[in-house]
Amino acid sequence: MRVIVNSSPLIFLAKLGLLDVLGELFEEVYITDGVYHETVVEGHGHDEALLIAEASFLRRVSIRNHELFRFLLEMIDYGEAETIVAALENKFDLVILDDKDARKVARGFGLKVTGTLGILLLARRKGLIPAVGPYIEELRKHGFRISEDVLGKILESAGELKS
Repeated sequence: MRVIVNSSPLIFLAKLGLLDVLGELFEEVYITDGVYHETVVEGHGHDEALLIAEASFLRRVSIRNHELFRFLLEMIDYGEAETIVAALENKFDLVILDDKDARKVARGFGLKVTGTLGILLLARRKGLIPAVGPYIEELRKHGFRISEDVLGKILESAGELKS
């Protein structure tokens, strides 16, 4: 499966020490030039930036449709717009985005979308991590927002809800 990842899932997975899970779950993992710049260049000095820069499984891709990119910038941020354009141009199987508006836009173009939580669930199902709950709590400490309703659904799906 060929996937493309936006900045926030990369950063959050790196903060959790789970960046390599992307390389284990998917055959090809891409980021756009803008996402690289945002996470590595602008993120210089952060541990996550170094982890992302050194992730040998990450491949870079450039966009060609700058008109669509500029149109999307009216609704979503730079990295998200580039990620969606690259996904459309390269027919990626999955787009990994966390932002609600960006996910809605991507789905509007017929793209299959997941986010950081979806990656945690998939990693749990594949036996790459023992549980999602502790990672979600860690994400919350790093500013990741998740409603109690969504948290319950994720934990239930992971088989981690306490009776």
